[in-house]
Amino acid sequence: MIQMTEQKRHYWAMRTDKYNRNLLWRELEAGRLRQGWGHDPSQDLRVVVSAAVEGQPLTEIQEWTRRHWKMLTSQPDGIKPGDWILVPNLPEPGMFVIVEVAGDYYFEPMTLSKKEAVHGLERDYGHVLPVKILTPKGVNKYAEGVHSSIRSTLTARSRLWSLDKYADHIMRVVAEYKAGKDLSRSTSDEGRVDAAAQKVREVLKEKLIVELESRFRAAEWESVITKALQSLYPGSVVRHTGGRYENGADIILQIPNRFDPAEELWQIILQVKNYKGTIGPEALKQLRQAFHEYGNDGPVLLLAVLTTAEKASEEARHAARELSEELRTPVRIVTREVLAELLAEGLVPQPTPQA
Repeated sequence: MIQMTEQKRHYWAMRTDKYNRNLLWRELEAGRLRQGWGHDPSQDLRVVVSAAVEGQPLTEIQEWTRRHWKMLTSQPDGIKPGDWILVPNLPEPGMFVIVEVAGDYYFEPMTLSKKEAVHGLERDYGHVLPVKILTPKGVNKYAEGVHSSIRSTLTARSRLWSLDKYADHIMRVVAEYKAGKDLSRSTSDEGRVDAAAQKVREVLKEKLIVELESRFRAAEWESVITKALQSLYPGSVVRHTGGRYENGADIILQIPNRFDPAEELWQIILQVKNYKGTIGPEALKQLRQAFHEYGNDGPVLLLAVLTTAEKASEEARHAARELSEELRTPVRIVTREVLAELLAEGLVPQPTPQA
């Protein structure tokens, strides 16, 4: 086993936005590891943590940002310069890169092109850690020499988590990479299946919504969304409620609550809009009705509009924030690019990693 002799270093894994992989890889190559939920100056983690410490109430967008607080290098148990971070699914799905933190956190949102504004925001990804890449060509998670425990931890759904207990395995990967070993290729059957399935998903994502729009009316492709969600949330109830008596909801996802003695179902309420171009605030009106109609069936975790529109207007985003504050429930507008990814992932499931 490789033994560390230098000053104590910590190891982390950090997921980035899979819907903007190319953009975030270019930024990483330029020495900037970026995270989203960072478009407004009030989301600067230095501002958020300071407000929380002083007991000041946080806004909704600050609460969304708060989950990133360990990126703040000034925090005692946060990420520090010299730490190593494993970044999954870069430069491509099924691979990862390992970077070393080279400086302190700062906040600097990017101005996004139309294609890059996949969440309807003109600016985002303002949370930045300066880094240098230790494995520039990336590492295939099924490459010979990648320990099965690394593959296992990559199934975590968290955005940021500690890998300290895998330190020896991570150092071994970096040592073998620096020694010239080719770690870019899979050496297992499951890795090849994974790569093939990912290729199918990428092709499917590009064509799926276009095909749905040409072949199905809105009410019909709601059924396709329902099927995808049934795959993504096994064990949950996915109710297709769209139609004459929808009461503001087209689809309701009901998730078993194992922690409540009353066994109430957690709910996600969805409205589907087959729009083109930009979606406006009118699309959110039915969510209020749905919340009041179905809220007694169990706690509502999320209200969302799923739309084929390319982006949401500033008025729509403002209306979503207001509705969220009114109902004390997260409200999201899921635009075309993210919807396509969701459908592709649900209709072509990811193979389960093998230990």
